[in-house]
Amino acid sequence: MYFALSSIEDLIDSDKNYWVMAEAISAASLLAVQTKNNQYWKAYDLLFNYCWKYLIDHQHRGWYQLLNNENKMYSDEKSPVPKTDYHPVAACYQTIRALT
Repeated sequence: MYFALSSIEDLIDSDKNYWVMAEAISAASLLAVQTKNNQYWKAYDLLFNYCWKYLIDHQHRGWYQLLNNENKMYSDEKSPVPKTDYHPVAACYQTIRALT
């Protein structure tokens, strides 16, 4: 998933940002609950599984900040201060709120 397109919808930035993925997970869950359309839960699962595989550091915890278009990390840098894991935590919170 990319977030930077030109006005004629050309891809400007092919990097994958952790916060974009986290916000997409949140949006998918909110849309699933509000519309009762299971396609959004499928999108949620795809997004979450992608993040689980590529963006989450299972050994030291946290989300890697940025991947290239081949899902490779530029560095071991995690979410920058002051955001730390704001977006992933907010995505989880929004999903829990939507389900309760």
